[in-house]
Amino acid sequence: MAPPAQPLAHRHGLGLQPESIGDIVTRAGKRAGIEIRFTGHSPRRGLATSSRLKGHDQIVIAKQGGWAPHSKVLAGYLEVVGQWEDNALLGVL
Repeated sequence: MAPPAQPLAHRHGLGLQPESIGDIVTRAGKRAGIEIRFTGHSPRRGLATSSRLKGHDQIVIAKQGGWAPHSKVLAGYLEVVGQWEDNALLGVL
């Protein structure tokens, strides 16, 4: 089976700029009744946090999200996710 075709921009080494991504996400939010200005950073960080919540490895998340394998920024995002999963008070109160 052939791999799925990549969008034209990706095949040519191009991609959407962060501002364009923010515009797209912001317009989608407005259609859903959310009046927040998103940035291109929003879905990228969402990828990291959602992937970690599903148990994916940091190296895999880094590769697919465009971070260096041992990115301190990515580690910070994932630490925030982990603080709720590993909370000492979970189930106590």
